[in-house]
Amino acid sequence: MPGDIFPTRGEIEWIMTDSENIEIIVDKGLRGIEKKVANLLSAPTVVRRPLDEMNSKLWILMDGTRTLGQIIFEMDYFFDEKIAPASERVSRSIAKFVELGFITLNRERFENESE
Repeated sequence: MPGDIFPTRGEIEWIMTDSENIEIIVDKGLRGIEKKVANLLSAPTVVRRPLDEMNSKLWILMDGTRTLGQIIFEMDYFFDEKIAPASERVSRSIAKFVELGFITLNRERFENESE
């Protein structure tokens, strides 16, 4: 992944837990009979995906304002040997987030209109 790419979180619901880790909340997208059965059984309609400390930090950094290179640098600085080799570990985690549809990789910096 080139360093001029800006990993950006999608419109995904997430919360910070008491332990200051991130929990991603994904709607199961139930329809029709599945939705009726889930309601009847009081089954959850969302999946909660807790992230570990490193992926929580990565999630916060992927706000669309930092390049991949900047994120790798910050993750390496923050976690030191615990994340070595940082470029491989960060790239693998980002690829998984992309695969799950949680983030996009953009060539331009995200500009928040509310700032």
